[in-house]
Amino acid sequence: MKTVLMAIAIIVEDNKVLMRKFDQTRNPYKEPWGGVGGKLDGEGSVEDMMNHKLKERWNITAKIEKQLFWDVDIKKDHDGETKRFIYLDALCSLASGDPHPVNPNEELTWVPIQDLPEYEICPPGVTSFKKLGYLK
Repeated sequence: MKTVLMAIAIIVEDNKVLMRKFDQTRNPYKEPWGGVGGKLDGEGSVEDMMNHKLKERWNITAKIEKQLFWDVDIKKDHDGETKRFIYLDALCSLASGDPHPVNPNEELTWVPIQDLPEYEICPPGVTSFKKLGYLK
């Protein structure tokens, strides 16, 4: 089984979390909401590779404030192949840019932390937000 390493930037500003509504044509989960991040590929530090994805997909960069934890999920990838995904979560601040998706089928919004329970969040996001105490 192939393993995919993912960096997830939990970007928090003024008690709000930057959330992404997935492109439903490419969403591997039934839940439409999650954080921002991407596969770690290329060269450089985790922060460099994460920011490459953030810039490419949402026109932003982030500063890692705290490395949090990692989680594992086994699921089918976009190519239909079942893979092991390892998520490296980091609590981040917005370093630069005005968040907006390059993909017109996605949406970004700042969600107040206390409103997160109202959103249908993908399993890796739920796990992260529970560990942070943002969800019960």
